[in-house]
Amino acid sequence: MSRARSGLAVALRLQLRTGWKVLAAWVVGLVGTYAATVAAIDTTYGTPEQLATYGATVGADPTMAAINGTPYGADTLGGVVSNEFGFISAIAIPLMGLLLVTRSTRAPEETGMLELLRSRSVSARAPWTAALLVTGGALVLVALGMLATLLAYDVDAADAALYAASIAGLGAVFAGIATLAGQLLRRAAGVTAVGVLVLGIAYVARAAGDVKDTGWRWLSPLAWQQETRPFADDARVWPLLLALGVAATLVAAGLVLVGRRDLGSALVAGRPGPARAGRFLSSLPGLALRQHGAGLVSWTVGAAVVGGVFGVFTDDIDDVVEANPDVQQLMSAGGGDAATWYVAYCLVLVLLMAVGAGVQVVTRVRREETGGRLETTLSRAVPRAGWLGTHAAVAVLGAMAVALAGGAGLGVAVTASGGDVDTLTATVEYLPAVAAVPALGVGLFGALPRGTSLVWAAFGYVAVVELIGEALSMPDWALDLSPFHAIGRLPGDDASGQAVAVVSTVVVVLLAVGLLGLRRRDVPR
Repeated sequence: MSRARSGLAVALRLQLRTGWKVLAAWVVGLVGTYAATVAAIDTTYGTPEQLATYGATVGADPTMAAINGTPYGADTLGGVVSNEFGFISAIAIPLMGLLLVTRSTRAPEETGMLELLRSRSVSARAPWTAALLVTGGALVLVALGMLATLLAYDVDAADAALYAASIAGLGAVFAGIATLAGQLLRRAAGVTAVGVLVLGIAYVARAAGDVKDTGWRWLSPLAWQQETRPFADDARVWPLLLALGVAATLVAAGLVLVGRRDLGSALVAGRPGPARAGRFLSSLPGLALRQHGAGLVSWTVGAAVVGGVFGVFTDDIDDVVEANPDVQQLMSAGGGDAATWYVAYCLVLVLLMAVGAGVQVVTRVRREETGGRLETTLSRAVPRAGWLGTHAAVAVLGAMAVALAGGAGLGVAVTASGGDVDTLTATVEYLPAVAAVPALGVGLFGALPRGTSLVWAAFGYVAVVELIGEALSMPDWALDLSPFHAIGRLPGDDASGQAVAVVSTVVVVLLAVGLLGLRRRDVPR
């Protein structure tokens, strides 16, 4: 066996052994959520007449096309599921491809673990090739799970196979983006930021293209998946081939470049910093802002832009409702008039971005410990509670700042479109809910540090509840586990003062648990 092949085998074994839990969480979580969605929709739209009504309703609604994409074949079970699951698949699948590759390549290279692996006669390309194989395998498992679910409900095999393949192709594109960006940037956080930025641009381009029916959609990998139209009469394969071709090109470019750089370096050189840190940077708040500030600024700008883009479409609501009574009935069921219903849904989207920003800060705090840097920090005259409290404040307040920016961007666009919906007040009333999941992460870090990553599961649960919880016919107690749902669907509903007080209390308790837990446990753990 050649050195390159033996190196690939070593890298594969290591990545599977250390990352199987993460892989299983992605696969089981996505397939399980998809299966539950199919089951709920099959119950809700169990007759051809109900499917036809759904297709007529969403097919005439360009504002919902901005969120989930154009609903091709929405008069079939597969098409309805594709539309209802559209937002989750458009976000989760790209992030899966992006994060799995980055987790197994740039992240260990940044901490020095990849250097140890390379000492075992492992070639430069072997860890990246192994990461792509593992990620590709996980995407295939997700696709097969979706295929099996659709077949169990008697969906046409060819249509189901095309849909599953398009989902895997979407994830492959972002795995390729991670591979190429990993050669250009030295930090794993930078690679993730670039991938998220590309995803945001792709989402906006697809939304604008779908609503205005322009060619902008073809700049988006999300549109390539959507335009396979697997459940419509004009299903086509060439958008899938386009996605696979782009993914292969990105992967090939990344694997070529990885052999042309030194271990631990990048093709885009970072600027050297000052020899000594300034007074503010030497303080706990300064260091925490230095570590998390760039990411939070990116999230803030992204939330404002996304809110503004969706808010622009508000002026289309009245025309849609007037032309289609089915849409009016659908939106009125959500509380308030149609514009309020739409704005409330868009507000949830930008608030979920804010929660994701806070969770990202908390998980990076955990990496400070696993990377060995926390021990060095605490060896100085740095109080544990002060260190964690500072990072917790950045996580919670940063998430709130992202939420306010997103709410403000949405509100300005709604007002400019002639709407009269108070998004800023609703955003402020939602702030305790925005802080709840990051606070849970802080509590886990302090009391159960090895379970800190479970905060992503909590975030996923909240996202599922807010996006498709009602479509899944979840019981009230399960819906109320989401702090957003407990407070109410704002701005259409009045905020529950009791729920706001309870959620705020839970946030304080979780933060206290984290601070006390870190004081009483060993570091590292």
